[in-house]
Amino acid sequence: MIILKLGGGLLTDKEEEFSLKEDVLERVAGEIKEGARGEIIIVHGGGSFGHPLAKRYALQDGFKDERQLEGVVRTRAAMEEFNRAVVDALLGAGLRAVGLQPSACITCRGREIDRFETAGLEGFLKLGIIPVLYGDVVVDDKLGFCILSGDRIIARLAGVLGPERIILGVDVDGVFTGDPKRGEGSLVEEVNPGNLPHLLDNLGALDNDVTGGMKGKVLELAALAHEGHGSQIVNAAVPGRLKKALLGEAVKGTWIAPGNYEGVF
Repeated sequence: MIILKLGGGLLTDKEEEFSLKEDVLERVAGEIKEGARGEIIIVHGGGSFGHPLAKRYALQDGFKDERQLEGVVRTRAAMEEFNRAVVDALLGAGLRAVGLQPSACITCRGREIDRFETAGLEGFLKLGIIPVLYGDVVVDDKLGFCILSGDRIIARLAGVLGPERIILGVDVDGVFTGDPKRGEGSLVEEVNPGNLPHLLDNLGALDNDVTGGMKGKVLELAALAHEGHGSQIVNAAVPGRLKKALLGEAVKGTWIAPGNYEGVF
């Protein structure tokens, strides 16, 4: 089994609300069709459909006032629209895929996943159908609601299902010591317990990403690596790289190595 995360910044333009990169989405769907073997679960981020609305209504802070409830329903509607576009692209590529609403099967407590009903997801997998989940606004028993990132979803799924591989398709070559979109820093080919503390000092959350940007991803993946699940970050914006990663071929990117990360972050 492969768990594949598609970054919201890969599939949308985060500088323009509700802007879908249709050509990229179509190509990525084609590469998944050509490269995927066996069971696969896909999780995508919020991109310009989820992040701007969540930030505007301060949904990452939990329930504070009635005005935020409009943000909850608008963000949920936007993410359903985005998910529908992703599923349609996969169907167009000849894949059997079905969208699954995280807020209907996941609840949190203090921003941590508390309950995750996976029976439906596992049932679709057994039928040979690809479940497609996404970052969402979910009920939180302490905060009223919270933003649940796609990265946190894949972390829980990995712990429950034990995938053979975890791949993140993003719009940069991997983890850098600076901001690669500004030409800063160098590519880190492997993240491990030895270099993670220094990396975290250099990684900052993007202002328009309510789930923590690359730093948030690395933290979630390091927690997974501590449990024995390594993961691979590749630039799916470069044609052919995602397909190679899915096939298990060597590809430029960052490997989050399994190891003892206790006390590192």
